[in-house]
Amino acid sequence: MPIKVRCKECNTTFSVRDEAEGKRVRCKECGAPVKVTAAKTNKTRSSSSKPADTDDFLATLDIDKIEDKAAKICPRCGYDVGEEDIECANCGVDLSTGRMSEATRRKRRRKGPAIEDFYSKSWGDASKFLGNHKGLAVKTFIYSAIASTLFYCSVFMMMWCHRTPPRAFWGFIAFVSIMAIPGWIWFIQTEVVRYALQKKDKLKRINFDFFLCSALGIKFIFWIILFSLPAQAILGSMGFYLISNGSVPTGAILIAIGFIPTFLMFPLAIPHMTVVDSTPGWLMHKLVKTFLKLFKPAFFWCFVFIVTTLPALGCLAAVGVMSGNDLNTFFSNVRYNSSIARDNGAKEYAEENKIKDFVEGPFTGKTPAELDPSVLIVPSILWIVACMFYAPTLIYNARVNGLLAVHCKPDLNLITKADEVKYVSKAEREKTGPATARWKLATAGVGGGAGLGAALYFLVPMMPEMLLYVLLGINSLTILGCFGTTLVKINQRDSIGQCLLGLFISLYAYVKGWAYAEDDKEMGNVMMTWTIFLISGNLLYLGM
Repeated sequence: MPIKVRCKECNTTFSVRDEAEGKRVRCKECGAPVKVTAAKTNKTRSSSSKPADTDDFLATLDIDKIEDKAAKICPRCGYDVGEEDIECANCGVDLSTGRMSEATRRKRRRKGPAIEDFYSKSWGDASKFLGNHKGLAVKTFIYSAIASTLFYCSVFMMMWCHRTPPRAFWGFIAFVSIMAIPGWIWFIQTEVVRYALQKKDKLKRINFDFFLCSALGIKFIFWIILFSLPAQAILGSMGFYLISNGSVPTGAILIAIGFIPTFLMFPLAIPHMTVVDSTPGWLMHKLVKTFLKLFKPAFFWCFVFIVTTLPALGCLAAVGVMSGNDLNTFFSNVRYNSSIARDNGAKEYAEENKIKDFVEGPFTGKTPAELDPSVLIVPSILWIVACMFYAPTLIYNARVNGLLAVHCKPDLNLITKADEVKYVSKAEREKTGPATARWKLATAGVGGGAGLGAALYFLVPMMPEMLLYVLLGINSLTILGCFGTTLVKINQRDSIGQCLLGLFISLYAYVKGWAYAEDDKEMGNVMMTWTIFLISGNLLYLGM
């Protein structure tokens, strides 16, 4: 008796002979495999209906011709598989056992591409990405050349000038200019990684914002300092000691080794900087845990970075070997001439104002050294060539970092959603937890300020003058911010008169701030910060 079956793929109904029961046949419409099962027969009353027409054409069908014996089907999902397939491409089960292997189960539980695919995919994918973004590489070269040229010219002018206001101006221009280069690196890395996590292969138009890149450069340098402090506290101190005693190569090697842990954790920190909450990328203990799980991909990225950066590093090494002594002599002569102009200017000022107790400087009356600008030609050419090599390398390595983020996303623990911010009234905050004791805040402020100030005091001789002024400026701005916050609090809790009194007598505002810290957590943190920067700033000023 013919059996009617229905194809689940195209919903077509057709009949087959009863010999096909329990077997699989192919649908006449779409060719999909269909399992033949006998229809359930219900008990019915006898009727005088006519028997089935035995001459029906289905009775003459040959079931052996309908069945596709050459097809190989997955025993679990019925998916067509190849003759040489070991696992089903649809459900992942082993075709010989009908069960999913442990490796496949781990891969599916991971909910992402396997880390092993990252190593083989990176080279070709990054090359293709670079080929699709040649314009971005050209922009990188142009921006780097302009920023570095502005930096070198500003440094020259800062050395050439002997008065403080012009030197401060050119020092500021030099600082802002050079920060644009690491800032652009940070910007490109985060943008490429962000698009990779969004599974996009084409970047939108990226514009260069000079001051944004300068700010990101400061952020990048601060991150490097933060993660290098533990290693540099030991290796850096030893390196500076050896350099001060004449062992320059050994000291430089020790300082360079101190930056290796930071270099290894950089590709793991950048993905955190692209999501809503970047806190794990700034916390060393969390990033170290991630590094212990993903040290192989991190080492691989560093290897790719070193290999691709070798041409640019070779150009910089050539600058040092070929023109290092000439550049040192050139800029030494610039500073020498500036010192002569400074002492001669001081002598002229003393003569004009008839200062009797004036003491001439050591460079008064000396002949300025002759400058040879031709020594700048070779290093300038090599620097431009280094920028040409560095530009495509930056785009290439950023893409490799993006692929690392995609393949290691389940292990990076990225925080892609921000917690809901719920407003809590001041009365509720006071109920939930008391303010920190003032003596604890004061102890932390004095101890932190003394420690930071002592470190800066002893590091003053080793740091460039421009950096010292920048640190002093940051310290002053922080103190002014704490001072302004305290004045606002005085106005809110007392009166405008006491606020004006605190404005003219800062000691009064400082004391009132500590009084408010007894029951106000926010003011406690403000006063502790004020104390830290007040002490460290004074020690830094004494060291200068």
